[in-house]
Amino acid sequence: MAEEFLLECRLDQPAVLSGRSADVYSLVTIKPNPVRLGALMESGQGSSLPAHLIVLVDVSGSMLTLIEPDSNAKVVGRSMVEGIMMSEVEATVPSRRAVAVNVVRHLVERMAPIDRMTLIGFDDQPHTLARALPKGPQLDDAVRELIDVGGGGTSLSKAFGEVRKILSRSGTGTVSETETQRIVLLTDGEDSDPDLALGEAKQLGEDFHLPICAFGTGDSRADFLLEVCRTTLGGSFDNIRNEREAEDCFQRFFTGQKNILATNVSLKLWLSPEIFVRELYRTKPEVLYVGDMQPDSGNSVDIPLEYMERGKIYELLFRSTVPARDAGRFRLAKATLTYDVPGLGVSDGRVEANIAVESTPDENRTLIRTGDVRRVITQAETQRQVLFLQGKRDLIERGQATAKDKDVVAKLLEALIKKFEEQGDQANLNMYRHMQSEFQTKGLITQEMMNRSLAASSKVEGAIALQEVDDF
Repeated sequence: MAEEFLLECRLDQPAVLSGRSADVYSLVTIKPNPVRLGALMESGQGSSLPAHLIVLVDVSGSMLTLIEPDSNAKVVGRSMVEGIMMSEVEATVPSRRAVAVNVVRHLVERMAPIDRMTLIGFDDQPHTLARALPKGPQLDDAVRELIDVGGGGTSLSKAFGEVRKILSRSGTGTVSETETQRIVLLTDGEDSDPDLALGEAKQLGEDFHLPICAFGTGDSRADFLLEVCRTTLGGSFDNIRNEREAEDCFQRFFTGQKNILATNVSLKLWLSPEIFVRELYRTKPEVLYVGDMQPDSGNSVDIPLEYMERGKIYELLFRSTVPARDAGRFRLAKATLTYDVPGLGVSDGRVEANIAVESTPDENRTLIRTGDVRRVITQAETQRQVLFLQGKRDLIERGQATAKDKDVVAKLLEALIKKFEEQGDQANLNMYRHMQSEFQTKGLITQEMMNRSLAASSKVEGAIALQEVDDF
């Protein structure tokens, strides 16, 4: 019987020179098999799986700030918020908190009778407003409470800890084997203890296989939220600058949740003990730089994808160093995908594929490159470059940057601008030109600019040519 998904493995360099070591990239692509899945692949076909939406909303004092500047705002007073004196204004632009309340309200409106929501507002403490409630008056009341609760600092670790407590209690976990669960997070501030928050997020991923979809606005740190998202590779990140973007982000989240096709999805890579493994990326449906792979004692890496949605292809990319070998075929890795497809009654589905490279004495054959894989590498490397830039930016802000650090920033910005110009990507070109201008005139890059560039780097469109940051 045909498998529900097709597993395709390709190398950027199918052949390497025998007797010499070489770096190769392996691209693993997961595609739905229309022969087996049939009408389930079409949006709206069959019933959606029940969903438990776990919504975390930052209700710290800074959420009273306007979601975007309002030139017509009238100052009516001053007050202290999280230790900072801020202006109180009358404006036509809504506050971040008002936008959050509206998007949560719209999520509730779209819930089906089989869906549930857990709603937690958080500042320096968690405020649990709803625990696994269905759509109805009680949940509507909980959403209204978001308007007034909180007002302190920002402690995401306590919000994650509260989620873990709720899910650990009897009767508040999944109500059926087919129920899907995701965390959707909206925050505008820098966390008071990011290391503790990351620890709690990782624990949630391990204990409950919970993907985290994070939306940052205001002074939130995109690099931190990207780390939170990659606690499982089912997570995602976006940056919100205004009310329309907030609505669009939450709309995409809900649509994806209701179009989940496969559950309990995991990709296991067995890696030859002879190779040296390096960095891992998820490259579709969004780019997410994961970092260096850490194989276990059995030379395997488990990659939790958790869910796969209709209409989406999933890809993972990793780099490895192949040792010098005699001529012949060499198996680098074996990929094993496991999954459930509730719509077909399939559990413990499984498909496997080998990843092999050829060692050859023919130098001409080693010059062949797989163009589409190289384009994926180009896209994935962009995010790593921007994260590298974020680190240098932080050194400058803290007054710890050397002249060499600043020179690296200048050269990297110039390289990014050049490559986006070559690609004809006007939106990213304008963004990095503005960033370069700010750096040249003020000697600093704002966090808001970094957030925008990191959000753009997660999008599959708008790739730039490969440029190693070490070259700077």
